[in-house]
Amino acid sequence: MTPITDIALRQVEIYSLIFFRISGIIFTMPFFGSDNVPRMVRIGLALMVTMVIVPTLDISGIPLPDNLWIYSVVVFKELFVGMAIGFVAMIVFNGIQFSGDLVGFQMGLRIGNVIDPMSEEQISIIGTMQNLLAVLLYISLCWDHFLFKAIGASFAVIPIAGVHLEGPMALEFVRMTGEVFVIALKMGAPLLAALFLADVALGFIARTAPQINVFIIGFPIKVGVGILLLGISLPFFIYVFTKLVHGMENNIMILLRYL
Repeated sequence: MTPITDIALRQVEIYSLIFFRISGIIFTMPFFGSDNVPRMVRIGLALMVTMVIVPTLDISGIPLPDNLWIYSVVVFKELFVGMAIGFVAMIVFNGIQFSGDLVGFQMGLRIGNVIDPMSEEQISIIGTMQNLLAVLLYISLCWDHFLFKAIGASFAVIPIAGVHLEGPMALEFVRMTGEVFVIALKMGAPLLAALFLADVALGFIARTAPQINVFIIGFPIKVGVGILLLGISLPFFIYVFTKLVHGMENNIMILLRYL
């Protein structure tokens, strides 16, 4: 007969593996993964989701290593699975942030960057605005529910302590990471093209009318054109963001199959 202490220890080990995978997702997923969300709130949410999802899983017969070092490696793999899923979800938002940074730089708002008190780094006003808009759209349309569904799907596709890290997965991960630049160009291409044409027009003015100080009038013109185009392009932003979210969901399912 198995001692009760061995049964309790086994339960703790299994719960810990599940908790680390879920916490990896929550600490890197959009909105909850932000530094603006307190760390204790994220830990509490991970614990709550763990308690909710454990009764839906079949945890009997899970092979657990007897060696502490091997168990630590299994914990790392579970944490990596969660962080990989959350990171793939964040790629879309990082691309949108990068797009706003490019547009803000082209508008001449680089000097208007502010210090983020959480990261203690300079952040772009346009990039932060677009990122917050994307997060609000993501939450208001309940797309964040997909990530919680992905948590359950990850345990169905990848059994507990059954993670296998292979070479093809790394190549696919690099490909998904490279989509940050593709997303940035997709989101910022219309505004960047319009601002480039504004630079060309100001260049013609400087050549044909040298008495006009282009450096003085160019800054408010580019800022005004940029803000106007940002407002006009909002429907385009929502349409492209919807497509990007569906692509993100496909990437998460592809990543689960590789793991």
